[in-house]
Amino acid sequence: MSIAHDTIQGTPDSADEYDEMIAVLDEIIELGLYKLTGDGRVSDPQLERARAEYMKRTEQAIRAKRKVVKDRHLQEMGRTLEALQESDEFDL
Repeated sequence: MSIAHDTIQGTPDSADEYDEMIAVLDEIIELGLYKLTGDGRVSDPQLERARAEYMKRTEQAIRAKRKVVKDRHLQEMGRTLEALQESDEFDL
């Protein structure tokens, strides 16, 4: 997986990469919420389109974070299952 300043590509290979991806998404979500509800709120009626874009991007980041967290959890479950199978503690 590669995380550049402006793009995230590929599938994370380690928990650290998942954590890094989640941290990037958290920053995007925090900025979006600040722009939508905080002191940085875009309130000028002429900039309503910009505010709508912030809302859209924040929603996308929230959905992406949910997917990344779910994928991380599934990967951890898969590793646990593999470890159990290799240890012969359970016959699956």
